[in-house]
Amino acid sequence: MRGLTGRGAERRWFGAEPAVHLALSPDGRAVSWQSERDPGLFVWRPGGGVRRLPLSRAEVVDHAWWPAGGAVAAVVAGPTGHRVVVYDEGAGRTTDVTPEGAGSFHVVDRDQPRSHSLLLAGADADGRRTWHVLSAPGGPAAREPVMTAVRVPEGFVPQQLFGDPDDRLRAATARDDDGSLVVYATDGAGWREVWRSAPPGSLVTHPVDVTADGMGLYLWAPCRDGFLGVRLLDLRTGAVRTVLDDGGHDLDVVLHPVTRLPQLALVSGTRRGHRALDPDLAAGLDRLGARHPGDLQLTALTRDNATWLVRIDDGGTPPRHLLWDRRADNAHPVPEDTRAPGPAARLAARLVPARLGLAARLVPARHGPGSRLAPAWAGRGSSGPARGGLAPTTTVSVPARDGLRLDGYLVTPPGVPAPPYPTVLLVHGGPWSRDEWGLSPEAQWLAERGYASLRVNFRGSEGYGVRFLDLGREDWGGGMQDDLEDALSWAVAEGIAQPGRVAVMGQSYGGYAALMAATARPKAFALAVAVCAPTDLVAFLRHVRGSAHHERAHFLHRVGDPDRDAARLRERSPLTHAAACHTPVLLVHGRDDPLVPWTHATTMAAALAGHGHPHHCLVLSGEGHGITRPANRIRLARVVGRQLAFHLAERRT
Repeated sequence: MRGLTGRGAERRWFGAEPAVHLALSPDGRAVSWQSERDPGLFVWRPGGGVRRLPLSRAEVVDHAWWPAGGAVAAVVAGPTGHRVVVYDEGAGRTTDVTPEGAGSFHVVDRDQPRSHSLLLAGADADGRRTWHVLSAPGGPAAREPVMTAVRVPEGFVPQQLFGDPDDRLRAATARDDDGSLVVYATDGAGWREVWRSAPPGSLVTHPVDVTADGMGLYLWAPCRDGFLGVRLLDLRTGAVRTVLDDGGHDLDVVLHPVTRLPQLALVSGTRRGHRALDPDLAAGLDRLGARHPGDLQLTALTRDNATWLVRIDDGGTPPRHLLWDRRADNAHPVPEDTRAPGPAARLAARLVPARLGLAARLVPARHGPGSRLAPAWAGRGSSGPARGGLAPTTTVSVPARDGLRLDGYLVTPPGVPAPPYPTVLLVHGGPWSRDEWGLSPEAQWLAERGYASLRVNFRGSEGYGVRFLDLGREDWGGGMQDDLEDALSWAVAEGIAQPGRVAVMGQSYGGYAALMAATARPKAFALAVAVCAPTDLVAFLRHVRGSAHHERAHFLHRVGDPDRDAARLRERSPLTHAAACHTPVLLVHGRDDPLVPWTHATTMAAALAGHGHPHHCLVLSGEGHGITRPANRIRLARVVGRQLAFHLAERRT
């Protein structure tokens, strides 16, 4: 078909990332990262280039900067579990601080600057959740870190711990079996329950951080008209009051690291937005946005609030990180490249931080909004003509059959003369998640291969208030599925999608929706790709009910009870309708999936085979709920590419 590219596209979009888990040093003068391509830990300083820290060749699982500066704490994979080591750059010394009997660790709130300690969560050898503080007993100047276990009462297993600006623990949260959110407070002598919220409100309520005096806890919670905003819980009295809300959008917040006062409201909508609550910050962000336009995301900030590490996505070039010095009012591009042997490579690193060498190999975009070949709908909400070779992302509004308006994101293939296009409907997981404007590797990969892609925030998605979210309650396979079919109908009516040459693809809930489209709904797609998808909702929810999964209550409350709702759940299960499957199916699953056991894929494959329906099943070892290993991501993309090329071909043979 037209627009097909070589196999390098899969490696380019789904191969090993050169930089993940970026972290900012306490003085704001260095940025560190891990790499999927190389097991080491790397540090960059403006004007000083990239340096690999002399740690072992073991895989670095997680890391953070020691608050006193000059040292990095790293979690490394070992033959018997994780090890925690601290590397002191000044002394050139590595200290192993792993407590005896440890199993696994990860750093808590890497982006939150601390005074003198680090908080780590993990599990012991028996899988029980543990918490540890990495600190220096003699104070930061002692530079001799030790790991100390956090003591909590029997039967109380906190999901999160929160400390004041001096790192003294003040609050903790936990989830009851029914999904209730419970908040505990401590004065150092013991823990006491101060507040409790029951479902459904508790399912969308999340703690942010404690106040500077340690007497309050900010919560991201339902506010006016069901939209999420910021509320403040008094840890002494249990009283709650609204601090920040909108009434028309979900709002999150960035707090000042020391005063713990709200300084930036993050606005959820069709595009990611922000509202500075401090005049100086507002002026600085305006100047930064003028020089570096695009959607801004805060990655980390220093304790003095003077240096921010931000991610900019302009929709036309690969996203990039900037080290923004607010006092000097300048921003340095972060290279995020561990290989810079010469001037050309260093230039590429500055221009293309997100993926090494990406722009040089991209298919150049030959049409965008405003060009002769651009269709009429392309000008609505677009980022403008593609720059740097990326296919432009256009925001669209899709009407549902009941009058609800759905936000969507459309990416069309560059170099293809005119629509309609062979199209892929990409369905997000969750379903209490959402798609956002900006770079989508899947959408860009499809565009290179000559396909348009459409992503839609169907009812039940996050980001549009609690009422929109609750429209998806106990509605899997119902109105949520209607929205996807309405999105396809819209794309065909607009002349974007070519009837008969449309695929549906998704992971987790998105994979479930793809299978429902292939079995229980009228034929609308030429191919369904389902990754890590539940195929039997009764079996899935029974598995979830017996697990300790952190979203256990979400599934039982929003999808259904496997006993009480068994009849409805069976009717809404793809496995029930396997005999009626009318669309070729590709099933992909991780063998170690803790949420949806891999037998969901093989059982569905056996049912399809028993009825003679075309399908392919791929179970990948070493993968959980999602395909994360670079080699497997590439393998999956190549399999999907072959399936799309066959089933969406103009003349299939």
